[in-house]
Amino acid sequence: FANRDLGGSPNFVRQDNAIAFDWGTWGPGGGLGGTNYSVRWNRVENSSGGMYRFTATVDDGIRVWVDGQLVLDYWRVGPATTVSCDHFLSPGQHTIRVEYFQAEGVAVVYLKYARL
Repeated sequence: FANRDLGGSPNFVRQDNAIAFDWGTWGPGGGLGGTNYSVRWNRVENSSGGMYRFTATVDDGIRVWVDGQLVLDYWRVGPATTVSCDHFLSPGQHTIRVEYFQAEGVAVVYLKYARL
């Protein structure tokens, strides 16, 4: 999205196997520049159930939603920081939504999650 708040229609859509990007001062592609943009990823994952740790390294902001519930909210402008949260997943399919925005400077977003 060509703004920080995921507003309007996306400038482009693609499928990423992982959220592991260091775009530096460049944009993610699709004609977006290196500042003032946002990205949304959606994925359906199967879980064996149990407590999961979600860990993100991000410059600037990130939100992680599981089945529509906000579980990690680090929506701010600032340098690369690592944040995490633990969240229980029941066995079965879960929808993971990740929202990210880049204000200025370098663009970094990494997210991983694993059963504890």
